Amino acid sequence: MVTDGGDDSLAASGLHRMELDEAGANPERIAAAIHNAIGDCPGPVPVQDIARTLDIFDIREQNLHGLEGALVTSPERPDGLILVNRRSSRPRRRFTIAHELGHFLMVHHVMVEATGFRCRNRDMGAASPGPKTSSEDRHLRQEAEANRFAIELLAPRPRLRPLLNRLPDLARVLEISKTFAISKEAAARRYVELHHASLAVLFLHRGKVVYLHKGNDFPWLAIGKGQTLPGHAETRPGLSDIYDADPTDWLDRAGPLGLQVQVLGQEGDRAIVLLHADTLADPDDDPEIDDTFDRFTQGRR
Repeated sequence: MVTDGGDDSLAASGLHRMELDEAGANPERIAAAIHNAIGDCPGPVPVQDIARTLDIFDIREQNLHGLEGALVTSPERPDGLILVNRRSSRPRRRFTIAHELGHFLMVHHVMVEATGFRCRNRDMGAASPGPKTSSEDRHLRQEAEANRFAIELLAPRPRLRPLLNRLPDLARVLEISKTFAISKEAAARRYVELHHASLAVLFLHRGKVVYLHKGNDFPWLAIGKGQTLPGHAETRPGLSDIYDADPTDWLDRAGPLGLQVQVLGQEGDRAIVLLHADTLADPDDDPEIDDTFDRFTQGRR
């Protein structure tokens, strides 16, 4: 088993930057190519070992002011140095290393300054590529691509599949967070993106929505940033049961939908809320009704 303590096993696995060229500029394909090279790797992905094997000569934890991480390199990317904010949590530091490695491997990324990349806290949450116009839009696209690479590297799809073949439950999010050593927030977003069900997740602080993340097929929500939860929803400490809610309280256009809610109350007066929208069955399509009707009519013949 490979751990973040030395890169001998990874070097022997055949992981080299030249082997990643065929993946092109796609963040997910580059991360998948890395996993194909290193093979089965139980436990948290050894992101430090991977980075060192791919020509990151040092990873330093320092007190960074206004930054979560930085990549020191040159436009040709012969090698690189990653700086990480030591005051951040371990899951965040791991994500930052993967994020900066993404900048290093995606050579089409234009450096923000002559010595490399400087990434702020908000860059680690960038998700929208934005229009292809100004340099600021380009910056957002690059940060979003680095984030896509990071989560694909740290929580690869093939290893997540066993956790996605069950009914939606925040308990699986906690399992993903622990297994892959990523934050609960990152695990929740990943869960919503990959699960086959129609899901959305809200992140709360002091009872108000900080931001939300929804799957492509989840309906528009009637609540947004800065608002409190509708109805009688509560955010008590710990993991709540899954309960049915009135979709008209939560959704802009409920339609023939059912809605289930589950809440994870956390420290610091924060909470994660999982929403599961499901199409209600048409009572006219109930096979039991058809069976009852058939038995009744047969008895009258």
